[in-house]
Amino acid sequence: MVAGTAQADEAKIAAVLSTTGTYAFVGVPLVNGIKMAHEEFSASGGYGDHTVSLQFDDNRSDRQEAISLLTRRATSDGVDMILGPIASSEAMATGPVAVQLSIPMFTVAMTNGVLPLGEWIFKITETADSYMPPLADYIGETLAPDNCYLVSLLDNPGYIVQKDVFRDTLAGYGVEILADEGILATDTDFTALSTKIVDAEPECLFVTAPPEQAANVILQAKQAGLPRDTIISGDSGLGASQFIDAAGSAADGVLFVSIFVETYSDATRDFVERYEAEYGVSPDHWAATGYSMMSVIASAVRSIDGDINRDSLQEALENTTDVPVLMGTGSMSFGEGRVPTHGSVVMRIKDGAWELVE
Repeated sequence: MVAGTAQADEAKIAAVLSTTGTYAFVGVPLVNGIKMAHEEFSASGGYGDHTVSLQFDDNRSDRQEAISLLTRRATSDGVDMILGPIASSEAMATGPVAVQLSIPMFTVAMTNGVLPLGEWIFKITETADSYMPPLADYIGETLAPDNCYLVSLLDNPGYIVQKDVFRDTLAGYGVEILADEGILATDTDFTALSTKIVDAEPECLFVTAPPEQAANVILQAKQAGLPRDTIISGDSGLGASQFIDAAGSAADGVLFVSIFVETYSDATRDFVERYEAEYGVSPDHWAATGYSMMSVIASAVRSIDGDINRDSLQEALENTTDVPVLMGTGSMSFGEGRVPTHGSVVMRIKDGAWELVE
């Protein structure tokens, strides 16, 4: 090697993601986006002089399995970085392990509580304080209901935080919160809850839960007599194809916050075309998130001059700014405390498809 010349190295990354179980609705398109980006970057020199190897593990939407897989990959297999896990509950459980093992963990968790666990923890999704207010602002200012009924998943802190931010922002417009109900991930019968919702005569219903479960709540509430003109909204999961398929016609008019709009830019339109050609379906925002995660990783890897290891990756990620991504407004940066910023938009389901709320 000539003195001063950077030596190419390989970044070994283990993706610990849920492709079965409760959070498969995130994991399957997320993995698709990750694989597509990795193939394209590897072929086009997107990693600079370096290379990246990816290995995938399904933690089956189970936090103990996520801990076990992360530990094995970080110790026995000696990987440089963990990509995942998905759920906030999983990330809060695996985060301390990643910190103890001094390995960068790049998660999809929604909760902002994962970042203070340590400098080794990064997340792709904005905190609820950033991405939920646009939805509440639109409902509170433009639609202006007098009241709203809230339903959220209790056994995942990410859903609780989303509900809390939505509730507090909406209340700032003088909207009365009629109820703040909690459900569990194992719940399927919402007969009693539906009766309570209908009896409260809400002008707005907000549901934050996994897609099929959220669809079940909304369907049963409508079957119990919830008026058609009730404003129904929820988190980004309500934009998933699983929600639309499960809810059927009940999904029409539902509002949700999104970090991906297919027609937002040339980059998003091109991505949609390539994704549809590869997988035969339109990408949702989780597919765009997976692709964007690899865009951030590629930017960090390219910036490393010399050996790639856990320390150099951590430093490179922490200094990542203005990376072109498919999420939000199209640019991603890590701010103070490694807080990510990329923006979000409000979407509506119409005739089984998504449309941007102007």
